[in-house]
Amino acid sequence: MTGGGTFPAVERACAELAGSAPAETVRVRRGPKTAVYRVRLADGRRVVVKLFAADTTHGAADEARLLAAVTAAGRVRVPVVIGHGPVPGLTVSALVTADAGTSTLGRAVRAGQIPRPAALLRLALLMAAFHSAKAPPGVPLAPGIGQQVSALAAQCPRQVFVRLGPALEVIAAGARLERLVWCHGDLHLENVICGGDRRLTVGEHGRSRLPDYLVDFEAATVEVPEYDLAQTLVTCDALEPSDRMFMAAAYGRPVDTRLLDAYVAFQAVRGWTYAARREGRDRDVWAARLHLALSPQPGRTVL
Repeated sequence: MTGGGTFPAVERACAELAGSAPAETVRVRRGPKTAVYRVRLADGRRVVVKLFAADTTHGAADEARLLAAVTAAGRVRVPVVIGHGPVPGLTVSALVTADAGTSTLGRAVRAGQIPRPAALLRLALLMAAFHSAKAPPGVPLAPGIGQQVSALAAQCPRQVFVRLGPALEVIAAGARLERLVWCHGDLHLENVICGGDRRLTVGEHGRSRLPDYLVDFEAATVEVPEYDLAQTLVTCDALEPSDRMFMAAAYGRPVDTRLLDAYVAFQAVRGWTYAARREGRDRDVWAARLHLALSPQPGRTVL
């Protein structure tokens, strides 16, 4: 992230948007367009500050609107928004939310607190709950699949992109408006904060909801459910046929397995192109995902 992704930016954001100076600041992660910090304020509150670069297409105001819409839908928990807006004197915007906790599903799995199948089950249930909410009108959403394919074609090496041809044909044939849902776009083990109570709770209007908190809505979009499910399978390294069948069953809503396989190939190529090739992140991990997603395997639909 460029242009102010530093602790002074966090200090100004906290003073302007939360009304208190930070007493302790820990950087959680930093990327090309965003940076996230966990902060204990001088008044004792614990918050999370997310900074957005000026040239990003999804800023603090967009994320705040999405969080408000998810809260209004009442099906999934999200952190409470404390404030958002431009950081004075800097070319970044900031979103300040209440700290929902430090234990992600990924951390819980690594610590042996939650078995991996149980974590994947919780992801599938969260996804089904999120997909049941209607996407709000007027909320900025990510580009549709057509724009994503065009952008990918400009970045992906041709010898890899051409292997997507059969998958893209399946995706084009499966684009039915009546099946569109509101997708998170990046639902994986690190974007779920474990709730303290594992039981279902009742939200507004008597709707039940899961205890976990869902974060990071930068990739939110409206697409068919297989788009979101495939992204989760790829980023969670759940690409074996048994994992795909387990997640589809746990999701509990109709799934087109041929379309899911096509989207798995698309999401793997897209992730490899942007994360591994363009940003140089996790190259070996993405190479393995790309191989599994594009190679024929027993029990999987052949594209």
